[in-house]
Amino acid sequence: MAQSTARQLEAIPKKQEQTAPIHKTLPKVRSTRVPFSGFEIMSAALLSLLFMGMMILVISSKVNLSSTQYELQNVNQKIVEIQNNNVNTKQEVSELSNKSRLMKVAQDAGLTMNDNSIRNVSK
Repeated sequence: MAQSTARQLEAIPKKQEQTAPIHKTLPKVRSTRVPFSGFEIMSAALLSLLFMGMMILVISSKVNLSSTQYELQNVNQKIVEIQNNNVNTKQEVSELSNKSRLMKVAQDAGLTMNDNSIRNVSK
Protein backbone atom coordinates (compact mmCIF):
# COMPACT_ATOMS: atom_id res chain seq x y z
CA MET A 1 0.00 0.00 0.00
CA ALA A 2 2.72 2.21 -0.57
CA GLN A 3 1.20 3.42 -3.78
CA SER A 4 -0.56 6.73 -3.71
CA THR A 5 -3.42 7.58 -6.01
CA ALA A 6 -2.44 11.21 -5.98
CA ARG A 7 -0.91 12.46 -9.13
CA GLN A 8 2.66 13.48 -9.06
CA LEU A 9 3.10 17.16 -9.84
CA GLU A 10 6.30 18.58 -11.00
CA ALA A 11 7.39 21.78 -9.51
CA ILE A 12 6.74 24.74 -11.76
CA PRO A 13 10.00 26.39 -12.58
CA LYS A 14 10.19 30.06 -11.83
CA LYS A 15 10.20 32.34 -14.81
CA GLN A 16 13.49 33.82 -15.57
CA GLU A 17 13.52 37.50 -15.33
CA GLN A 18 13.39 39.21 -18.64
CA THR A 19 16.48 40.96 -19.63
CA ALA A 20 14.73 42.79 -22.44
CA PRO A 21 13.29 46.23 -21.74
CA ILE A 22 9.67 46.43 -20.67
CA HIS A 23 8.59 48.97 -23.27
CA LYS A 24 9.54 47.95 -26.73
CA THR A 25 9.43 50.48 -29.48
CA LEU A 26 7.19 49.26 -32.23
CA PRO A 27 8.35 49.77 -35.75
CA LYS A 28 6.42 52.48 -37.58
CA VAL A 29 3.76 50.97 -39.76
CA ARG A 30 3.03 52.84 -42.92
CA SER A 31 -0.66 53.35 -43.38
CA THR A 32 -1.64 52.00 -46.70
CA ARG A 33 -4.67 53.50 -48.28
CA VAL A 34 -6.85 51.39 -50.44
CA PRO A 35 -7.05 53.14 -53.80
CA PHE A 36 -10.46 54.09 -55.11
CA SER A 37 -11.67 52.14 -58.07
CA GLY A 38 -12.85 53.79 -61.24
CA PHE A 39 -16.44 52.81 -60.48
CA GLU A 40 -16.30 54.47 -57.05
CA ILE A 41 -14.84 57.67 -58.48
CA MET A 42 -17.40 57.73 -61.30
CA SER A 43 -20.33 57.07 -58.95
CA ALA A 44 -19.17 59.78 -56.53
CA ALA A 45 -18.87 62.25 -59.41
CA LEU A 46 -22.30 61.35 -60.78
CA LEU A 47 -23.91 61.63 -57.35
CA SER A 48 -22.27 65.03 -56.85
CA LEU A 49 -23.59 66.22 -60.21
CA LEU A 50 -27.04 64.87 -59.41
CA PHE A 51 -27.00 66.64 -56.05
CA MET A 52 -25.94 69.94 -57.65
CA GLY A 53 -28.64 69.56 -60.29
CA MET A 54 -31.29 68.97 -57.65
CA MET A 55 -30.16 72.06 -55.73
CA ILE A 56 -30.36 74.19 -58.87
CA LEU A 57 -33.80 72.75 -59.66
CA VAL A 58 -35.12 73.54 -56.18
CA ILE A 59 -33.79 77.10 -56.26
CA SER A 60 -35.16 77.79 -59.74
CA SER A 61 -38.58 76.39 -58.81
CA LYS A 62 -38.65 78.62 -55.70
CA VAL A 63 -37.83 81.68 -57.85
CA ASN A 64 -40.49 80.67 -60.38
CA LEU A 65 -43.04 80.20 -57.60
CA SER A 66 -42.26 83.64 -56.15
CA SER A 67 -42.63 85.38 -59.50
CA THR A 68 -45.89 83.55 -60.20
CA GLN A 69 -47.27 84.56 -56.81
CA TYR A 70 -46.30 88.17 -57.54
CA GLU A 71 -48.12 88.06 -60.87
CA LEU A 72 -51.18 86.49 -59.22
CA GLN A 73 -51.22 89.25 -56.61
CA ASN A 74 -51.10 91.90 -59.37
CA VAL A 75 -53.96 90.22 -61.27
CA ASN A 76 -56.07 90.00 -58.10
CA GLN A 77 -55.41 93.68 -57.43
CA LYS A 78 -56.55 94.59 -60.97
CA ILE A 79 -59.70 92.48 -60.50
CA VAL A 80 -60.56 94.38 -57.32
CA GLU A 81 -60.00 97.72 -59.08
CA ILE A 82 -62.25 96.73 -62.00
CA GLN A 83 -64.96 95.49 -59.62
CA ASN A 84 -64.83 98.81 -57.76
CA ASN A 85 -65.11 100.66 -61.10
CA ASN A 86 -68.12 98.51 -62.03
CA VAL A 87 -69.85 99.27 -58.73
CA ASN A 88 -69.16 103.00 -59.15
CA THR A 89 -70.44 102.93 -62.74
CA LYS A 90 -73.64 101.10 -61.72
CA GLN A 91 -74.23 103.65 -58.99
CA GLU A 92 -73.68 106.47 -61.49
CA VAL A 93 -76.13 104.85 -63.97
CA SER A 94 -78.66 104.50 -61.17
CA GLU A 95 -78.29 108.16 -60.26
CA LEU A 96 -78.53 109.30 -63.90
CA SER A 97 -81.61 107.19 -64.59
CA ASN A 98 -83.46 108.43 -61.53
CA LYS A 99 -87.07 109.42 -62.44
CA SER A 100 -86.89 112.87 -60.89
CA ARG A 101 -83.68 113.68 -62.77
CA LEU A 102 -85.16 112.41 -66.04
CA MET A 103 -88.23 114.57 -65.52
CA LYS A 104 -86.06 117.63 -64.86
CA VAL A 105 -84.00 117.02 -68.03
CA ALA A 106 -87.22 116.55 -70.02
CA GLN A 107 -88.70 119.79 -68.70
CA ASP A 108 -85.48 121.66 -69.51
CA ALA A 109 -85.78 120.33 -73.06
CA GLY A 110 -89.41 121.46 -73.25
CA LEU A 111 -90.95 118.01 -73.08
CA THR A 112 -94.04 117.15 -71.07
CA MET A 113 -95.33 113.89 -69.81
CA ASN A 114 -98.93 112.88 -70.25
CA ASP A 115 -99.81 110.36 -67.53
CA ASN A 116 -102.93 109.25 -69.47
CA SER A 117 -100.85 107.90 -72.36
CA ILE A 118 -98.65 105.73 -70.13
CA ARG A 119 -99.41 102.06 -70.25
CA ASN A 120 -97.89 99.44 -67.92
CA VAL A 121 -97.09 96.22 -69.70
CA SER A 122 -96.40 93.06 -67.74
CA LYS A 123 -95.57 89.67 -68.98
